[in-house]
Amino acid sequence: MVGFTRTNGLGVTVGTLYQHNAKGFLVTVKVNGGTAVDLRAEDDAVDEAGEMVIKEINPLMYQLVDANTGLIYIITDAALSAGDIQARIRALGDDVGPNDIDVTGTTVAAVTGITLT
Repeated sequence: MVGFTRTNGLGVTVGTLYQHNAKGFLVTVKVNGGTAVDLRAEDDAVDEAGEMVIKEINPLMYQLVDANTGLIYIITDAALSAGDIQARIRALGDDVGPNDIDVTGTTVAAVTGITLT
């Protein structure tokens, strides 16, 4: 039987984030002036700001951070980009949900790592 020496690995390097069929993003929901929106006050009724952002993006997985930071961690399919997500959230406007929350200053960045607990 002929043997072959393996010269290529599986493409797995410790400390590297691989995103084959999905992408991770850090969303910071902010008003036009740059102040973060406290999403803790936006999750207790139908169609409040937190829910409207999630409905707009339709991520595969997400978590709204329990703090006044406006942070949402999302995992989407590989077709989306940070610019696309940011534009879509900002286009929701300055009167999102029943509390008229401004989301026009929202920023989105691709993640460089993940931590699961």
